[in-house]
Amino acid sequence: MNSDWQLIKLKSVDSTNRFLKDFISETRARNPVVCITEQQTAGYGQQNRRWQTNADSAIFSIAYPLSKKMPIPGLFSLQVASLLHKSLTNLTSDALYLKWPNDLYNSEGKVAGILIEQVIDFDYQALIIGIGINRSPDQLTASASNVSNFCIEQLIEHFLQQFKHDGFLHFSPFALLEYWNKHDLFTIEESVHLITKEDLNTRESGEYLGINPNGQALIRINGKITPLSSGQSSIRKVSLSVTQ
Repeated sequence: MNSDWQLIKLKSVDSTNRFLKDFISETRARNPVVCITEQQTAGYGQQNRRWQTNADSAIFSIAYPLSKKMPIPGLFSLQVASLLHKSLTNLTSDALYLKWPNDLYNSEGKVAGILIEQVIDFDYQALIIGIGINRSPDQLTASASNVSNFCIEQLIEHFLQQFKHDGFLHFSPFALLEYWNKHDLFTIEESVHLITKEDLNTRESGEYLGINPNGQALIRINGKITPLSSGQSSIRKVSLSVTQ
């Protein structure tokens, strides 16, 4: 592991994201910190949904300190997902797909999720990037799947190297969108279900039109094109089977 990164290993913790938010708020770390755990007892994902894991899951979070009031690019969430995709496909050779805004899927279902949060305290700012990857199908939800087994520390090493090589906050939007389009879970004009955070049970149908330069998913509903921002709503395949 690069000496610029501090590594914390825990047997068990409620949430690696929550642990790092508290840790850097107290220490005000100036270099990135990585926290790995074997067991996460109260993990959470987007909109505080429970983060389902098992004993074989790879669970870690990265605290990345920023310069004061550094703006976060609109495509940042997609960039993190693309870097994880590159690292996982390099280690496992699995066929994986990117699902807007920052999930990874294989042909059977979701294999990895990412939760990005911020710590902002007067003159201190940091990003917290939580990652959970399924390495075994045991005790997962019906819509989840898993990747081939890999060493978590090798993955983190590769992932952090990607940060340096491809850029973390300073990257080419064109190159990112080109990579995303190549590995997108959805195809252009594919029928999808739109699920809003206000009503998780109602699934409105639309057609997927890709990602715009602001990182928003474009959905055509009844002839009207609607841009979706991360956190507002999510999109689902009409069928779980991926045919590419």
